[in-house]
Amino acid sequence: MVRDLDFPVRIVAGPTVREGDGLAMSSRNGYLSAEERRDARRLYLALLEAKKRIEEGERESRSIISAMERTLAAATIRIDYVSIVGYRDLRPLDTLDEKAVVAVAAFVGKTRLIDNLIVEITDDGTRISI
Repeated sequence: MVRDLDFPVRIVAGPTVREGDGLAMSSRNGYLSAEERRDARRLYLALLEAKKRIEEGERESRSIISAMERTLAAATIRIDYVSIVGYRDLRPLDTLDEKAVVAVAAFVGKTRLIDNLIVEITDDGTRISI
């Protein structure tokens, strides 16, 4: 959008800042009860599951997403979306064959949380940034 509208800004992506248990830092974390806070960590665990599968060679998005959804299963969690999309255009990918974003959004209790990881598959290996 910045490029399309010719905004005079540069977007610089940075690493996600995380709590000690892996949960992405957010002011919304303060809305979570103790039980919800424990369950919220499943977003991070789902990303770790995706990372593991990708590092093991899995490239089919549906398989990775299904594993993530199983990891997210908890009484206090309602999944909004789990998706794997192209890094540049955010279009859904059936197969991981380009730089991609693995994204998750879920309601934990009444609080909506989001998280993601960046995957880059190159000739000399796979780089994953959580």
